[in-house]
Amino acid sequence: MDEPSISDDTDPIADLLGRLDALPSPTALAMRLMHVLDDDQSTAREIIDLIATDPALSARVVGLCARSERGRSLGVTSLDRAVVLLGFDAVKTAAFSVRFFQAVNEIETSKSSGFDLSLFWRHSLAVAVLSEKIASDRPGVSESSAFIGGLVHDIGHLALHSLVPKIFGSACEIADMRTQTVDVIVQNNLGIDGRTAGRRVARQWGLPEELIDVVWLLDQPMSVIGGCVQPELVAIVSLADAIVAGDHLCIKGHGTRASALRDICNTFDLDLNRILDMRADVLVEVERKAEELGLDSAPTTELLLESIARANRSVGRFARAYRDRLVESRASESSLDSLRRFLNRLPCESVEDAVQLISDSARDHIPNSSACVILPPDDASEDPRIWLFEGGSVNKITFEAGMPADVARDVLSRNRLERCGHPIRLSLRGERVAIVALGVEVGTLSSDFNPDSALKSAWKAAIDHVLMREHAEYISEKLAHSNRVLVDHRETLSKARAASAVAAIAAGAAHEINTPLALIAGRSHLLSKWLANTEFSGAASEIEDASMRATEIIDALSESVRPIEIMVRPTSIGRLLADACNDVSDHRGERVSIRSNGPLPTALVDPDHLRCVLVEIIENGLRASNDGPIVLEAESIEGDLHLVIRDHGSGFTEKAMHNAFEPFFSDQPAGRRRGLGLSMARRLIEAHGGSISLSNHSSGKSGARVSIHLPEAVVSNPAAGKTFITTS
Repeated sequence: MDEPSISDDTDPIADLLGRLDALPSPTALAMRLMHVLDDDQSTAREIIDLIATDPALSARVVGLCARSERGRSLGVTSLDRAVVLLGFDAVKTAAFSVRFFQAVNEIETSKSSGFDLSLFWRHSLAVAVLSEKIASDRPGVSESSAFIGGLVHDIGHLALHSLVPKIFGSACEIADMRTQTVDVIVQNNLGIDGRTAGRRVARQWGLPEELIDVVWLLDQPMSVIGGCVQPELVAIVSLADAIVAGDHLCIKGHGTRASALRDICNTFDLDLNRILDMRADVLVEVERKAEELGLDSAPTTELLLESIARANRSVGRFARAYRDRLVESRASESSLDSLRRFLNRLPCESVEDAVQLISDSARDHIPNSSACVILPPDDASEDPRIWLFEGGSVNKITFEAGMPADVARDVLSRNRLERCGHPIRLSLRGERVAIVALGVEVGTLSSDFNPDSALKSAWKAAIDHVLMREHAEYISEKLAHSNRVLVDHRETLSKARAASAVAAIAAGAAHEINTPLALIAGRSHLLSKWLANTEFSGAASEIEDASMRATEIIDALSESVRPIEIMVRPTSIGRLLADACNDVSDHRGERVSIRSNGPLPTALVDPDHLRCVLVEIIENGLRASNDGPIVLEAESIEGDLHLVIRDHGSGFTEKAMHNAFEPFFSDQPAGRRRGLGLSMARRLIEAHGGSISLSNHSSGKSGARVSIHLPEAVVSNPAAGKTFITTS
């Protein structure tokens, strides 16, 4: 029959189950007769009258009795005597067998290479005969039920073959080649196996519950069989099925299921050796039963020869399967050994260690090969990292613009290497891909590079681990830098807040102090005039000078805490340095030398503020060196402006190095100044975005150095010339 066509909107399993319900079944008379025979209250007359309603069945029962040894001796020709002589169990078995095979013949089947219908019913009849023999020694199991259970135990296979002959036939062939059971194959392909299909058919036929259990739970573990209506019946049929299948009297893909034999025998206290001895008469009985039922059966010797031939074919298949699995086992052993060696060298501490380990593991697959490993960049703006491993050397390859898409092949070919098969792509976290490729010298024969999936997974995990570790270290460094910046900002903010508070206090104090100071200064000036040419004129002048110095201190203090406004503009640094020298008091700027390694640039600075800074530092240097020479150096480096002021004094003390920029600090024990100059200088330089630092001369020279750095201040830099010295 044709294969069923199932539309996309139809559930294939539901459709198949619906078509199972439509299969032919034994007649209602046969099923009713089974129930009547199972009833202990039924009489022989009721059974005889029921059989008599079916002439064909009546003739078959009389014929069975007439062919028996006792029937032939008594010359039985009537239904009444036949029923009495055969007994109820024999009549039940005969009636169901006749109608069962009649229903089987009505089921439309197609020939296929995988399913042998003749072998199917021979197997079913052999299982029925052996089940009946085993049940004859078991008082709790009816012989007729055991026979019928053996007869119908594989009805699901016949039903599936009737509905989908090509699929079921192919499943038998595949199961035979793979040494699996056909139920496993059809379950994977159709979503339903022979046991489930058989249970559906048995229910549709109206079989008793214990026979439905035989069809459905055959070959299940004893823990499952123990929960059915009559577990011993299911166990007996399972035992008979395993023994008959073990003699290769079964369809392809049936399976032997020999593992259940001893479990069943131990559970129900069955003598397995005695049961195995019963096999000698099974084929003879099958031949006799087939003749009684009018079935076409081959002679016993022919059945034996066919079983032997099937056994030989099965042995051949097992031998081939064993060889194939032996090859697979050796390959798996080699793969596991490679995986073990790789895992034993984990974990890796760095990306380089992981790449080296993966290259060693990859090169184990092909002797004398070289490995190219490519790791993806962290983001699109970066280039991939490439390594080439040849022998014991490691070369890190720089990615070049214009490289082809197949970077691994390009790297190998540049080194006169021919790639072995396709490169291995390792899918990493974040949708990134690493590449591992092997190469050998051009013209060298080699196999394709195809490592086991487990080893590739281990490579992937190792790369993921080191890349995540590398990224974590990068994030940690950024976090540490951010923390440092945050601390600096907090310190700056704290200083700004403190400066703001001091500015507010200083402004208020300056306002309050300036009022009486102005009065003191004015009155002292008048007092100086009034006391002129007297002995008190000197004291009055001292009071006036002191009040003026106090006013200057208050003004300087207010200036030191007042917010600084920087007005930058393009300024000639050479002119600025010259102006600073000219502004030094008492014409001492003549002793300052300006040095530069080339023409001085133009820079964006606030010339007024920067000149004040330079003047303050120059005057400090002149005082520290007892009016010795001062050198002012200027240099432009990559857009940054560097200024250095050097004197020839004794240099900074350790105390001055740490506190020189603090307000009101002075390292001069006598005639000390206000100590606001360097503090204000730092504020002005930092307002430019620069920095100022202190140091002493090195190489045994005496003197102090003040360095000023203004980043990205230079806007034009004349062509460098020779070193020259300018003296203002």
